[in-house]
Amino acid sequence: MRRRPTARRRLPRVPYLLPSRTERETTMSKHTLSLTLAAALLTAAATTAHAASPTLYGNRAAFMAATTGHQVQDFEGFADGTSLLGVEVLPGVTLSTNLDRLEIFQGSGDKEAFATSRDGAEAWYDITLTGGIHAFGFDVDAFDPATPGPAFLSFLFADGDTTYTEIPILPVNATEQDPLFFGIVSDVAVVGIRWAEGPEIGGIACCEETALDNLVVAAPVPEPGTMALFLGGAGALAAWRRRRGAHGPAR
Repeated sequence: MRRRPTARRRLPRVPYLLPSRTERETTMSKHTLSLTLAAALLTAAATTAHAASPTLYGNRAAFMAATTGHQVQDFEGFADGTSLLGVEVLPGVTLSTNLDRLEIFQGSGDKEAFATSRDGAEAWYDITLTGGIHAFGFDVDAFDPATPGPAFLSFLFADGDTTYTEIPILPVNATEQDPLFFGIVSDVAVVGIRWAEGPEIGGIACCEETALDNLVVAAPVPEPGTMALFLGGAGALAAWRRRRGAHGPAR
């Protein structure tokens, strides 16, 4: 007697679900956004890792053209004789000195920050900058052209770089009406500036009397490449948000 063939049991088929086009686009967009943000973080890390690369300016017009968002302090709003020690003269900017006093002085033309008295071996002004200032400028008034030795200018940076310190400034003809200008634009925040006066003619009273005026805090004008990178990243983020809003959240 022949056996009837036993019917094979068919196992239920489990469908393999391919991700929809919307889900694939969302996943790819997330990867693209992650890569964009990762690249931006790597760029930022590389930028902060190297030493400061400042640009120094000896001309106010050139400095102003290379910067934006200017905030200027000309001291005209202060009463004559006002002490400036511990006073924030601009956002994130304070002045100090190794001399006894630092106060507003009414000069022959305008008011300025003046330190006194010069009865020691050295005289200097310190400008302390906080809050991540990358561009700063100031005038030095009344630097006598006949001074026998140089003054010294130093810049200190947030990364500790001391390359740009004790820069000799040789005597030039500067007055209250025609001052010296010093400006700096840096990729690393500037945290301090020292102006150390040169010796006075004949050495009568330590150092040549100078004053600070027309301080300016600014921001560097973004370079075209930096702006393009920023706009590209912002565009990718906006496009991802638009697609996500149009298709709903991924499941």
